[in-house]
Amino acid sequence: MAERSAIRIESANVSSGSARQFHLSRLWIWIASVSVILLVGIVFFLARYFPFSERAVTASLRETFPSNVTIEHFKTEYFPHPGCTVEGVAFRSPSGPAGSPPVVSIQKLTIQGSYADFIFRPHHISRVYVEGLRLQIPPLKNTGAFTGGYADSQMTIGEVVANGAVLEFESGNGNPATRFDIHELSLGTVSAQAGMSYRLTMKNPSPPGEIASTGHFGPFHASDPSQTPVSGTFSFQRADLGVFKGVSGIVDSEGTFSGPLGHVNVQGTTTSPDFEVKRSKHAAPLSTHFQLVVNSMNGDVALTSVETSYFKTVINSSGSIAKKEGWDAKFTSLDFAVHDGRIQDILRLFVRGNTPPMSGATSFKAHVTVPPEGKPFLKEVTLQGAFDIDNGRFEKPSSQVSVDELSETARGEKKDKPEEKKEEPEENVMSHVHGQIEVHDGVATFAELLYSVPGADARMHGTFNLLNEKVDLHGTLRMDAKFSQSTSGIKALFAKVLDPFLDKKKGSVVPVLVDGTYSHPHFGLDLIPIKK
Repeated sequence: MAERSAIRIESANVSSGSARQFHLSRLWIWIASVSVILLVGIVFFLARYFPFSERAVTASLRETFPSNVTIEHFKTEYFPHPGCTVEGVAFRSPSGPAGSPPVVSIQKLTIQGSYADFIFRPHHISRVYVEGLRLQIPPLKNTGAFTGGYADSQMTIGEVVANGAVLEFESGNGNPATRFDIHELSLGTVSAQAGMSYRLTMKNPSPPGEIASTGHFGPFHASDPSQTPVSGTFSFQRADLGVFKGVSGIVDSEGTFSGPLGHVNVQGTTTSPDFEVKRSKHAAPLSTHFQLVVNSMNGDVALTSVETSYFKTVINSSGSIAKKEGWDAKFTSLDFAVHDGRIQDILRLFVRGNTPPMSGATSFKAHVTVPPEGKPFLKEVTLQGAFDIDNGRFEKPSSQVSVDELSETARGEKKDKPEEKKEEPEENVMSHVHGQIEVHDGVATFAELLYSVPGADARMHGTFNLLNEKVDLHGTLRMDAKFSQSTSGIKALFAKVLDPFLDKKKGSVVPVLVDGTYSHPHFGLDLIPIKK
């Protein structure tokens, strides 16, 4: 009986184990079948809807940057991350000239996604690596038109890295292209709806120096690109002004910018410890605070306010550097003003020598234009302005002694014994100068030049040639004393003959001239226009 019961229990256990094995086998078969079905479904889905297929990527590239897109080699990646590698990518404008080089070319484009994004963010790409990016921007008249649906694209990209890129602007006149070598370019959270953040470092071609900028660009306005917003900060380090003909020095600059591409507000500062006008050869510190408006679509710049500090003088300027009808290049138009500056600081910009020829307080206003005629700067620049110098003193002792003597003799205080040595005056005579000037074709014309010292006023007009430094000034010298009182000895006898022609009720008026050169001027009587 006991044996029979044991046999039943063992048989039941065997039956139960067989049943469990059968159920497990069916479970594994069911799991395997479902897995195969899912795998087949995934393969079918990836084959048809995989976002990194050549067809899908090409369509996305064309949608993002509307153009004719060509690809040399394409490779799809499934593991460990879904994505693709694209080589030899070229973008050409559909309406550009036949045979023109691609506007954008890429040696290698690596796109990486995430399987989780297929479910939760089907239009998102994790990151994109761009190698050998080259942008060749043709002249505006040859760019053609890019039309398409960038603004309607649903694609977003977490990060784009395009280090080592090259940006070139073709001149269109046979000159070499302007090339920007981009060391670092990274974009974050790229989308048509929100734009992108960016970080950029690159080498500026002229003046050579390093530019760094961070900020935000977009969203892009396809219907009117000039309304695309941009903002950020910038720095321009070690810019070498020596590439320009007239000046030299190393400049550092930093600032901020914001606004639409057609009207970007820029403000910042520049510093140069060794700014120098090559003609005068005086290296000195120069700094500026500026506010500009830049049209990024055509490169026009409006100088809202520029405050320049040079030694102890502040020069305020405003104006524009912009395209003007009838001119092929940028036309420069600027207004300058100085209030309570120092003439010695201004003169350091123009004259050679360790010491400026004159010191004193100065104020001036001037309007300057530089048309792009292709001539040397001094023959291109035009200027209209007026200036004043108060309490002027000549730094060269012999020049100041001559001014002191002019004032003394003009007041009739001549010495009785010419052979005796003149005593040094207790104080130097201060001079006042006022002038109206116009510069054109390298020649400065003075419509009015007034020079005053105690006892004498000289009113002159004439020209000063900026190219060869020749002086040609004519005018009159009014003196408190009679003309004959300004000389002694035999000269006084001849001067007395001229007194009736020169004397007025109070003092005398003498026609004078200044000719020669700036370095070796000649002062004398201008007797030709004398009339009784």
